[in-house]
Amino acid sequence: MALNLRRSLFGSWGLGIGSLFVLSAYLTAQAPAPQSSAPLPTRFVGTWVGTQAWAIKDPPPGANNEQPVTLELQLVDGKIAGTMRPFLGGEDGATITDATIVGDELRATAAVGRPRPANAGRRGGGAPGGNGAIRIAFVFRNDGVKMSGTADIRMGDVPWTKFSYKLEKKRSRY
Repeated sequence: MALNLRRSLFGSWGLGIGSLFVLSAYLTAQAPAPQSSAPLPTRFVGTWVGTQAWAIKDPPPGANNEQPVTLELQLVDGKIAGTMRPFLGGEDGATITDATIVGDELRATAAVGRPRPANAGRRGGGAPGGNGAIRIAFVFRNDGVKMSGTADIRMGDVPWTKFSYKLEKKRSRY
């Protein structure tokens, strides 16, 4: 009788521990996967205002070191599009033609002016875009409501000049 009592107590205890392990394994399997730390494109979307400064050793004579700029970024069909105005003295600015997020950076290529559709107003075709000889490579790092960045500008395949940016998210007035 004492042996049966021990078996029944041990069996209940063993069943309780076994149930605890099964429940623990089940809950672990049901735990949500950790969220990705990669920034979402929406983190960069909005109107950003700030300054553009020369990021080269010897800027052109008479050039202002800091100029006010506005960067407008939108999410269109899941892709980031936008413009920076002014750029190289023109109000047409620079229009982003392609953008990707790499880590915590937005990397974008842009054309000076407004890109034109292929073959628009050109004999024999030609590259779409404003001034096709000038290529712009933007890199922006977002820190919540502040963003810093750079622009590397090339004339054809030749590095031409560089700018740096300090931007803040434009706040709407209520």
